[in-house]
Amino acid sequence: MSDLTYTVSMPFKRKGKEKLKDMEFVMALSMDLKWFTPDQARSVLAEAQKSGLLKSEGEFVLPSFDISKIEIPSGFKPETSTIEKKTVFERVIERIITKTGIEKRKAVSMINKKQEELSKQVVIEVSAILVAIENGVMVDDLIEEEYSDLDEMKSR
Repeated sequence: MSDLTYTVSMPFKRKGKEKLKDMEFVMALSMDLKWFTPDQARSVLAEAQKSGLLKSEGEFVLPSFDISKIEIPSGFKPETSTIEKKTVFERVIERIITKTGIEKRKAVSMINKKQEELSKQVVIEVSAILVAIENGVMVDDLIEEEYSDLDEMKSR
């Protein structure tokens, strides 16, 4: 599992709730756990939503994965890299891991194999998206983002 998955899971596990208000999530990460400043915690929330780990339901956020299956390592504390913007490739891998339970090494291997099958005619992000789709992982938002990135590269 990734640091972001553990970080996102902790407020729900600690409070024993299936969903939290946005501000409750931010306060849990900043004030309760003292892992981040409130601004950083808001960035974690945004990144978790963007990566598909959290979904919004009105004023609440809830995990898009089975939180009971997450075993947070004893003494876990997230790295500051948890709040850095992740690439489409990293977010696709994270979703594959979270939604299917496939280990990261195996997911990367599957993506590399797909890349070889396509004779490297597409960028690695496209291969990752195809592997995600083949494994039933929703990545529609990332498809649009990658298309925009590719279109932007084309116009340079």
